[in-house]
Amino acid sequence: MKQNRSRISILIITTFLLLVLFASTAQVNLWAQSVFAAPSAGPHLSIQDNIPSDPNSTVEVPVTFTSNGFNISSIVFSIDYDENWLQFDNSLPNAIVYTLPNGFGGSCTPDVDDKDGEIDCVILPSLVPLPVLPDGVIVKITLKTKNPANTVTAKVGFSVNSPSTSFGDDQGQSVPGTTEDGSVRIGPGVIPVVTPWAYLPMIFRNLFVEPTTPPTITPSPTLTPTPTGTPGACENLIVNSGFENNKGWEIPSTMYTAGYSTNQVHGGVRSMRTGIDPPNTNVFSYSSARQLVTMPTNGTSAKLKLWVYPISGEKSLAKPLPQLTLGKPFGTEYFSGDFQYILVLDQYNNLIQVLDNKLYNNQKWGLREFDLSNYIGSYPIKIEFGTYNNGSGSVSAMYVDDVTLEVCK
Repeated sequence: MKQNRSRISILIITTFLLLVLFASTAQVNLWAQSVFAAPSAGPHLSIQDNIPSDPNSTVEVPVTFTSNGFNISSIVFSIDYDENWLQFDNSLPNAIVYTLPNGFGGSCTPDVDDKDGEIDCVILPSLVPLPVLPDGVIVKITLKTKNPANTVTAKVGFSVNSPSTSFGDDQGQSVPGTTEDGSVRIGPGVIPVVTPWAYLPMIFRNLFVEPTTPPTITPSPTLTPTPTGTPGACENLIVNSGFENNKGWEIPSTMYTAGYSTNQVHGGVRSMRTGIDPPNTNVFSYSSARQLVTMPTNGTSAKLKLWVYPISGEKSLAKPLPQLTLGKPFGTEYFSGDFQYILVLDQYNNLIQVLDNKLYNNQKWGLREFDLSNYIGSYPIKIEFGTYNNGSGSVSAMYVDDVTLEVCK
């Protein structure tokens, strides 16, 4: 009898605990649904809240796109920022950086007539059928911060009417969506404000993902100067000359962005592809890579060397090539024909010298050399090379490898 009573007691307790667990699980599910629910049933644009920054400095403001299951191909939106504490300066390096996949192009323009700070942006596809934009950051905007007496929070958000945010799907139809404003915190030693929910992805990942053995990281080889004449008298200023890692080079996001490649190499296993190859599509696009360098003040000579592998399907390679405009930002003008280029820019991406501006179809590696001694002791410069496609006719490309800028003292 006592044994049966014990079993009944255990059964009652077990049943009670299961009911409590079931109720708790239901509440947890409701809580999780409320916490992790998408901000809306449609596509969404958002800006992080309380982005930390210092006074009299710059701050990068990313704009994040979330599709929420919709096949979005185009977005029009406008960024408003608090001009009391923030300022947009187009002369800043990388003032606007598009982080878009191939098949998309971006255009953001400050509205100088707006009383408040405003930047109007358009994200559009360049291919047919229309590609679908993946989730993630689509553009990064750098703003200057002013110098408040105390820590302030400056709003950075989306305009509701000039223009309001609109989304278009891959069928060319308008899709209703929402936006979420953010802000910048300006103050010395500002500590980012992190909500508890920000840790949840890390917690769940650690709970449910089996730990893996960390990969062995092999340090990238250190670039050493290439001596000529007296050992140690010359130095190569280019970082990652052979494109064997992802360091050193700035690759602007365009309609057909340049990228590291193994298709054609002069040395090592990678090079830099600019332009369109293989020719599976043809779009209007600049396609470039560039690197900022600072010349020493005590150099006597500076020589730029790079190996190039040019390709072009254009019938006429001898057509007149465009006169590129000096003193203005490079990469915004439209020209009627393809061309490959090697340039010198200032640190703000303004064109200051055209080293080479032609169209080749050699389809073999050749060495190009240029004397840059007149830049010794001057302000920092950028070495840029790339390929321009006009979007019609055949396509053009240029692979580049083993780039050096050797300065001798």
